[in-house]
Amino acid sequence: MSQIQPEIGFIGFFDILGYSQIMLNNNIHQTSQFVSDTLMNIPKDLIGRLRNIEVSEEGQRVRPYNAEEWQRLLDKIQWIIFSDSILISMPMSPGLDTLSQTNLYLVFSTVCASLLNQTFTAGFPIRGGISIGEFFIEDRCFAGRPIINAYRVAQDLEMSGCVLDESADTFVSNLRRQLVQNQHTEALSKLDQTTILYIAPTKVGEDERFRAINWVTLDSPGFQAIDENVRDATLKAFLMHNKIAVPSVQGKIVNTEMFIRHVLTNLHAWI
Repeated sequence: MSQIQPEIGFIGFFDILGYSQIMLNNNIHQTSQFVSDTLMNIPKDLIGRLRNIEVSEEGQRVRPYNAEEWQRLLDKIQWIIFSDSILISMPMSPGLDTLSQTNLYLVFSTVCASLLNQTFTAGFPIRGGISIGEFFIEDRCFAGRPIINAYRVAQDLEMSGCVLDESADTFVSNLRRQLVQNQHTEALSKLDQTTILYIAPTKVGEDERFRAINWVTLDSPGFQAIDENVRDATLKAFLMHNKIAVPSVQGKIVNTEMFIRHVLTNLHAWI
């Protein structure tokens, strides 16, 4: 029997808000169509668009990194979708320098942000958590502390969005410190657009500041910036597919709207 070989890297855990309502308020044919059209096609569609990612620079359209490097990093992303949950992982080789670690994180955070944005506009708002550490994934079997940590952070979140747990937050903080020290201004600018500090609403109700993923304004293929009619866009996302804004959901709607407005007020898309 071969020995299990764990990996070290990023973990993102997400679940759909209001999924039970979708199943209860639609017949099985409608529900299966929603799931097939959106959830099951997300990995292929999302990664396909990101393979052609570009950013604006002095009126020109250029890739943010070396094309081959960008493709190689995207190929490291792994997906598991089960029921209303999505698990994303990305291994990280030991001994990488600061810029290589930054590029890995930028790719992973861009995938997570694109997932949040795409599902939101499709009427499947999700919440999630990101962790980093040692894990094991084979087929649909998985284990590891970062998976548990990402799950717990996601479950505690009372809005559509994604926050970094303590380990991931420390990783990004250390990356940022090293980029500043080494004067890597371009990489630092991109890093600072991936997250925003935010006192995220939680079930516990404590005023804790998190790094929250920017899924509102990031410049990325297929990314629909939410910059007008924020309230209408938020209500639409939470009410599509015959969902109902029951009292337990209304707070999440308000919290999500407030987060979107916070990002629009305090963060500019990297262009």
